[in-house]
Amino acid sequence: MTRSFAWVLNLDAELELARGRPGYVPRRKLLAQLAEHGASSRQLLTPGDLLLEPGVIAPQGAVGRAWCPTPRAIAQLHAAGAAPEPHPEQGTLRRVNHRAFAHELGGGLPGQAYVTSRAQLERQLGDYARRWLLKRPLEFAGRGQLRVLGPLSDKQWSWVDVSLARDGLLLEPLVSIALEVSLHGYVWPDRHWELGRICVQQVSERGAFRAVRLAESGELRPEERRAFEERGAAVAAALGSAGYFGPFGIDGHRYQLEGSGGFCALGELNARYTLGFVTGFPRHPSQLRLA
Repeated sequence: MTRSFAWVLNLDAELELARGRPGYVPRRKLLAQLAEHGASSRQLLTPGDLLLEPGVIAPQGAVGRAWCPTPRAIAQLHAAGAAPEPHPEQGTLRRVNHRAFAHELGGGLPGQAYVTSRAQLERQLGDYARRWLLKRPLEFAGRGQLRVLGPLSDKQWSWVDVSLARDGLLLEPLVSIALEVSLHGYVWPDRHWELGRICVQQVSERGAFRAVRLAESGELRPEERRAFEERGAAVAAALGSAGYFGPFGIDGHRYQLEGSGGFCALGELNARYTLGFVTGFPRHPSQLRLA
């Protein structure tokens, strides 16, 4: 008899991980926004699965599964009577979803840097001849970003100082993106991994997900495809070495910067399920069982 899954779709997982301690409670407005933004996340469920909402109890024998198995998600599964499937510990989740982890793996944009002090940031910004994008390390869907188009205002410096005091910032040149792609994979507890097929993503100007489809033949140049697949393999190996197991996805993009083109093979790393996972991975999550 096939067991069903009881799901918690905690699309705000990065915000809980960013807090780094118990007590995270999402605001109602955020939950409403995520319900609209992440409607396609329900594709992760099969007809026999159950989406756990307040007051819902899981059927006997249901295995608990989360978008990202944060402590809050695991507590929700237990409260509903679902036994969570094996999952990485919180410290591992935080480490591998932190932008510093992906930055250290390489494959990002030229001039990219991770800064933890105002002095470091000012040296990188120089005379503001280049436009930059600042990203907080644990955010999603284009949140927690600041465009630097010239000298920062007092309000912008306040945002920067709060960010640096919390956990640092990823600094990268502001590029014009011509093609956004993603690649999804799965890492097993014994560290072996699988990769899916490259997808093309549609995102908003600020980076919020809109749609995904499989990449067509010839849509990526051979050198771009090779670089992206090699980066996916490197990320999978690094995740396994860090103690992570489960689903993941990476984003890359073809870009223009100051009149020159290039390809970024690792723009984002999400060590969790993603809105494009069902499209890009050859097997549905229902076929990926750890328990």
